[in-house]
Parts: sequence; C-alpha cells; structure tokens
Amino acid sequence: MPEAMREARTETLHEWAESVQNSAEDRVPRDQGDLWQALDQRVSEQYGRAEVGVWEADQLEYALYVEKGTSSMVDQPYLVPAFNEHRRQVVRTYRAAVRRRLGGGA
Repeated sequence: MPEAMREARTETLHEWAESVQNSAEDRVPRDQGDLWQALDQRVSEQYGRAEVGVWEADQLEYALYVEKGTSSMVDQPYLVPAFNEHRRQVVRTYRAAVRRRLGGGA
C-alpha cells in the first residue's frame, strides 16, 4: 500500500502542476517579452512537492513585476490566481488516484 500511495501522490503532483502552469500561461500578459514561455513546473517526487513558476534568471525579476506590479506598472497577477483556481483540485485528484491504485476505479 505505501507504494500505491507514493504513486498516487506523484500522479497528483504532476497533474496539479500541469493544471496550474496551463492556467498561469492563459493569464500571463503576452504584450511584451516571453514571460509565458518561461513558466515551468518542478515536481520533487522524493519530497512530495510541486512548484510552478519562473526560474530563468533573465525573466525572474520581470515575472515578479508583472505579478505584483511596481510604482509605475499595475499588477497583472497570473500565478496566484492559477494556484487558487486549482487548490481544491489536489484532494479530489489524490483520492481518485489512490482509489485507482488500490483497484477501486476512478
């Protein structure tokens, strides 16, 4: 059973990260630069953690300015709303994945 639980967790993390990344890409302004292309996901199966964000050094500062705004630029949140949209999905997805792994269907 522990292996089934780990597999379900990994499946859930990947699905959640993909959903958040897609939502963030849909929201991010595309009028300048390539910020939307810099959005990426990282899943640590070992630690059971998923992250979605921007890690490219040349886009990192700009990503923060777009999300939070500056004194001369209005905020255009894209990451936080994407996280919030998919927050409740995690528990449902995990439960369904556990049931599948333990032979209970979806």
